[in-house]
Amino acid sequence: MNAWENFNQLAETVTNEIIKGIQNENLTWEQVWSPKNSPKNYASNRPYLGFNALWLAWVTISKKFKSPYFLTYNQAKHLGGNVKKDEKGSKVVFWKISKFVKGKATNEEGESEDLFGRKFTPFIWTVFNIDQIEGINFPIEGAEERVFSPIETCESIIAGYTTCPNIIHEGDEAFYSPSRDFINMPEKESFNGDEQYYSVLFHEMIHSTGHYSRLGRFAERPALVGFGSVEYSKEELIAEMGASFLNALAGIMDANFKNSLAYLKGWFKPLKEDPKMLIYAAQKAHQAANYILGINQEGEE
Repeated sequence: MNAWENFNQLAETVTNEIIKGIQNENLTWEQVWSPKNSPKNYASNRPYLGFNALWLAWVTISKKFKSPYFLTYNQAKHLGGNVKKDEKGSKVVFWKISKFVKGKATNEEGESEDLFGRKFTPFIWTVFNIDQIEGINFPIEGAEERVFSPIETCESIIAGYTTCPNIIHEGDEAFYSPSRDFINMPEKESFNGDEQYYSVLFHEMIHSTGHYSRLGRFAERPALVGFGSVEYSKEELIAEMGASFLNALAGIMDANFKNSLAYLKGWFKPLKEDPKMLIYAAQKAHQAANYILGINQEGEE
């Protein structure tokens, strides 16, 4: 077999495994990297979300706190400490969701049943950064940072992508910018494992093949705009399936496959779970992966 035939066979095998896995697995996608300065509650170790996350990240930076961990006054007391004199806390919002009966409805059997609505009630709490608290030993500064170890097979794939856009590592987001033609990645050490870093990078690299200077996939449709739209969903399927092909070729598929299935299933739903769409995405993903690998696609329809 030549290079194209070998990779074609691998892509077909992975595609069949993906289709089988999506149909049978009970899947939940997990983000495989942890934002470096993501604000968390020290007592529960839970990250703050939405507005609270943005606000406390800004508080941490602007007030030059050493770490992004916070506690309420009562949590500090419970842990045996107290808020330092004259320290001012930061307000956060928590929403309590409650159900109420807003009317009646008739079900398919013709029976009357309660129709429920949801009520959102905001509660304002004050939290303090652990730098503002005394009397507690916070063993955080000594935590060791994970060391990244390059994987040779993955690095060779990246090196072989001769028209690869610039890859930068800034912030906490992974994305490809079609307008500026660059890939942004979180820091390598922030990922749960080295395999997870490369899998996310391969996903963004597949996206980048859609640029007009490469395969021109974005000229066919406005992909990567209209988050949640059908076109956006198609492009996400292509990117993740292409990443799965590259993962398999690099030997890191086992570490990423279940999470890839969960990600694919999430984007498959807006397309009404049409099996033909997975085949379409697989064909486009195969083309994109071939482009990255520099494989001649002779004989491909």
